[in-house]
Amino acid sequence: MKKNKLINIRKTKKVSQADIATYLKISQAQYQKRESGKIKITSHEWFRIASLLDVPIESIYEDHYSLEQKSLYNEIVLLKEKIKKLEHEMALIKIDKK
Repeated sequence: MKKNKLINIRKTKKVSQADIATYLKISQAQYQKRESGKIKITSHEWFRIASLLDVPIESIYEDHYSLEQKSLYNEIVLLKEKIKKLEHEMALIKIDKK
């Protein structure tokens, strides 16, 4: 599926396919295939492209539902890491009190 939102913003920002390809460290032909929908753009690439264009990822990403799911997953992972860290700190506090 052609990435119309991405294409429109890229052109508005006067950024070429070659510019984005260079930023992603791929060939312009490979980037063109991603933009045209022949090759899937990875999550990492979406975030890097948004960064280069200096826009929120939601403004260029076509599949909002999938992006929302990934964002929720990432938030869950971060919260689990925080819980582990807090549990570790609590265990250290218990040891210090003994």
